[in-house]
Amino acid sequence: MTAFSEERIDVNGVDTAVFTAGEGAPIVVLHGGGTAPGFDELLPLAEHARLILPIHPGFGASGDAPGIDCLQDYVRHYLDLLDRLGLDDVSLVGASLGGYLACELAILQPRRVRRLVLMAPWGLLVPEHPTTDIFSVPPERLMEYLYADLTPFAGLPPPPPEFLAERAREADSLARVMDRPYDLNLHKWLHRVTSPTLILWGEADRLIPVEQAPTWAGLIPGSEVLTFPGVAHLLFNESPAAVDATAEFIAAAARA
Repeated sequence: MTAFSEERIDVNGVDTAVFTAGEGAPIVVLHGGGTAPGFDELLPLAEHARLILPIHPGFGASGDAPGIDCLQDYVRHYLDLLDRLGLDDVSLVGASLGGYLACELAILQPRRVRRLVLMAPWGLLVPEHPTTDIFSVPPERLMEYLYADLTPFAGLPPPPPEFLAERAREADSLARVMDRPYDLNLHKWLHRVTSPTLILWGEADRLIPVEQAPTWAGLIPGSEVLTFPGVAHLLFNESPAAVDATAEFIAAAARA
């Protein structure tokens, strides 16, 4: 299987890490609120496409951007990045926070998005099935909200200080931009999403409950939902089937 290569792109003074793999029609993946789990599970998407995975400012390999202090700054950052990369026709995948960002891009520039895949997206207020405030979760219990199966982590040594420092940096970046309670206006504009849309959700998600999926589907015209039993919030990390479903859905655009 191919591996990621890294390039650095200056976007309005922000040193942005962009990981790519494969060749073909572009698939842009916007990650969630952390980079610790890694992204190698997404590499099957690069078998017949050009997989492009930028890292949010203030996260992972990307530089800090103290001037970015709201989610709309991230949206504008990615609009500029897509321009810099010359990407005018993309399949867009967004996980959790990245799902919110992907929706905003599809709302603002619907003609740019060929297909949209949302993995347990964040950003809608659904009072009867509320999103857990991640900042209220004790750090020692966070893994329970991200993974359904914790056995792979049993017996591992404590993380080194460098790892903890990087997680703290990402948490600070997330807190700076994350609106709370949750976005109250996204529901007004999701009708502008015109691309075929697939919504994927883990049925064991304790962070953003799977019961939100029908609300998203009801607001995005023509969207479809797939759920995965025994899978929690980090959908592509826990479920190869979710990655396969994403690849098949995007490949269908090439056959259409």
